[in-house]
Amino acid sequence: MRIFLLILPLFLLAAPCSKCDLNRAEMKCNYYVAKKGEKAYAKECLDYAEYLDSTKVYGKAAWYYLLGLAPKKAFAAAQKAVQMNEGYAYEYMGDVALMRGEEQKAREYYKKFKRSVGNTEFFTSRSFEVLQKLYPNFDVKKARELMK
Repeated sequence: MRIFLLILPLFLLAAPCSKCDLNRAEMKCNYYVAKKGEKAYAKECLDYAEYLDSTKVYGKAAWYYLLGLAPKKAFAAAQKAVQMNEGYAYEYMGDVALMRGEEQKAREYYKKFKRSVGNTEFFTSRSFEVLQKLYPNFDVKKARELMK
């Protein structure tokens, strides 16, 4: 029995920890990409977004796809989130539409976002700042104007 108790910790320490990798990816994404604007770490965001997407956490996946520099995937995840009554995901759809140059669609999505959440400033104050660092064609002033 003593031998088993001595060996058990070795097995536990050697066990793979996929959740640990996901937590690490999320932390790297939030620090390096969202906070510092370092696009070199976008793969971490993409990995985390794909996990969230596979577990049907679509709204959060949409945000991490945006951080992972995958706006098409962000839009698709946001559409799924909206179908699950996560109205805040309309913002991400509007953001992607604006980056594509589709101002009328962006306006429609932002209006739906505003109706859904009410206080848009709470959601957009940080996200617009982050998107502006990552996407040179994201115009914060235009986004705020379209949201009115």
